[in-house]
Amino acid sequence: MKVIVTGASGGIGRGIATVLAGSGCAVGVLARSGDKLESLREEISAAGGTCHASAIDLRSEKEAAAGLNALAEALGGVDALINNAGLVILKSALDLEPDEWRAMVETNINGLFYATRAVLPGMIDRGSGHIVNISSISGYFPLGGGSGYAATKYAVTGFSESLFQEVREHGIKVTTVFPGSVDSDSHRHQGDDGSWKVKPEEVGKAILDLLNTDAGNCISRLEIRPLSRPPKP
Repeated sequence: MKVIVTGASGGIGRGIATVLAGSGCAVGVLARSGDKLESLREEISAAGGTCHASAIDLRSEKEAAAGLNALAEALGGVDALINNAGLVILKSALDLEPDEWRAMVETNINGLFYATRAVLPGMIDRGSGHIVNISSISGYFPLGGGSGYAATKYAVTGFSESLFQEVREHGIKVTTVFPGSVDSDSHRHQGDDGSWKVKPEEVGKAILDLLNTDAGNCISRLEIRPLSRPPKP
């Protein structure tokens, strides 16, 4: 299986890419950090996997199209796209600066849209494909102190579930994933060692199971939460 993972330089994206490559998938990875992507590519290659990397800014429509097309060509096609790239800024509406709002919208919504548009024509031509969009628990549950971030993740949820209605007749699956607390840098708080949280590789294993579902069905929503409760202050 040939899979592209966005936002793969760290956290959930890196965990997903590592697990998929370890299972035999050929992966294409995207992020803005070229150094971190190259480190991931070398790690996957050293373990015997196949990985192609492209350092681009998904907030640019032209860069997104060029990067996705280059990876699709290197992979020989795209069976699945994992839209994971995201920016987390947890501030109330009054504290959130307009530039921060725009940065989250451009990354969490626009980047996802650009990446999806880049791969859909090829999937439609083949009559198959799977798009997995990483939302968040806050993509359907109110998040006080993070209204801007929640707004972008609500948008991801709405886009994903509407997109499914548009492409299912072409044999294309769309899944929205709602991770709870994940042990990644973007969700790490002072004094929290992350030991109770879901590990990025665990999210990767769940994504692998999604991609291996039978052709005739689609898991449209997947929620992943840690079993343990957060430590008391």
